[in-house]
Amino acid sequence: MRKPIPLAVTMGDPGGIGPEVILKTFKQRPLDPHFRYVIFGVPEVFEALKKKQGLAFSFYPVQRFEKIPFEKQRIYCVDVSEEARRILHQIKTRRSEKRRSEARDLHFEIGKISLANAAAAYAALQQACHYAARGKVSALVTAPVHKMSMRGIDPHFTGHTEYLAGQSRTKAFAMMFASPRLNVTLVTIHVPLKSVSRLITPSVVFQKIRLTDEFLKRYFGIRRPHIAVCALNPHGRETGREDEEKIRPAVRLAQKKNIRAVGPLSADRLFFDAYEGRFDAVVSMYHDQGLAPFKMIAFREGVNVTLGLPFIRTSPDHGTAFDIAGQGTADPVSMKSALSLAEQLLKTRLHASFDGHSD
Repeated sequence: MRKPIPLAVTMGDPGGIGPEVILKTFKQRPLDPHFRYVIFGVPEVFEALKKKQGLAFSFYPVQRFEKIPFEKQRIYCVDVSEEARRILHQIKTRRSEKRRSEARDLHFEIGKISLANAAAAYAALQQACHYAARGKVSALVTAPVHKMSMRGIDPHFTGHTEYLAGQSRTKAFAMMFASPRLNVTLVTIHVPLKSVSRLITPSVVFQKIRLTDEFLKRYFGIRRPHIAVCALNPHGRETGREDEEKIRPAVRLAQKKNIRAVGPLSADRLFFDAYEGRFDAVVSMYHDQGLAPFKMIAFREGVNVTLGLPFIRTSPDHGTAFDIAGQGTADPVSMKSALSLAEQLLKTRLHASFDGHSD
C-alpha cells in the first residue's frame, strides 16, 4: 500500500454507549499500520470514561483536522466542543429560552435524551461527514446516535444513512446489514409500515438490487453475486398485487442487466436459505422484514453499511442503549466488527485500484 489512509470514527451520543465501545475497541485491538485513526468527538467525554471505568487509553486531542500530523500508532481526537456549543446556543436562542448566558454550556447526561448530548453528536457527525465527502478521510465509522434527540437539533433527521447521503449529494443509496452468514439490503428504511407499499416501485427495487450487486462485486470480491429479493406480502402474489406489479419487473430488469437476482420469494423461507449460504445477499422490502431475522442471528457482530456513498461508511448494529450507558458493561463486538469491516473494504478497494480496475 501507499501512504496511510485516514479513517474517521464519530463519537455518537455521549449519553449512550458509543464512547465506551469506541474506547474498548481501540484498547482491545491493535492498530493496523496501513491506517491512521481519528475520532471526532469531545475529549472530556472519553477522559471521564477512562477515569470512571479504568480504561487505559491514549489519544491526542487536536482542534482542527487539518493540523493532524498522522503519526504511527497514534489515535487523534478532533475536538468538536466549540461547534457543539455553537449549535446548542443557536437552538436555545431560536427557542427564546431563558438563561441565555448558560446556553453555551455543555452538560452531558448519561442515559437520557439531552439537547447538549445531541449537539455534541451532531457536531461530530457534521464535521466528519464534511471531510469524508471531500475525500480527506476514506472511511467513516459512526457510533450510535438517538434519533429523537438528534431531531432536537435537526427536525428532519431520520438517521445516519439519510444524513450522509444528503450531505454528500448521493441520490442512489441503500442500507445494508452485513455479517459472516447473512447480508441484507433494505428497500425502504425508516418509514411507517402503512407507507411501504406506496414507496415500493420497480425503479426503487431495481436500484437497491443494483447497488447490492455492485457492492458485493467491488468490496466482497464475489464475481456474480446471487441475490434473493423478498416478496412484500405473505406468500407473495397469493395475498397481494405489489409482488407481481412492482417487485417482479425489477427482478426481470436486473436479470436483463446480467445481475443474478431471483424473486420475489416468500420471506418466511428465504432468510433460512440465505443463512444456509444459498444466496450472497437478500433485498428486503422494509425495515423489520429484514432486520428481525438479521438481528436474531447477528445482533452482536452485525454491521450497518451504507451503499452508494463516495466514501465507505460502517456502523455497529445497535443503538445508544441508554439503559446500560455509564455502567461499563457495553459489549464492543459490533463496533470492532464495524471498524474491521471498514478496514477490509478499504483494502479491497485499494488493491483493486492497484490492479488497474476502476475505483
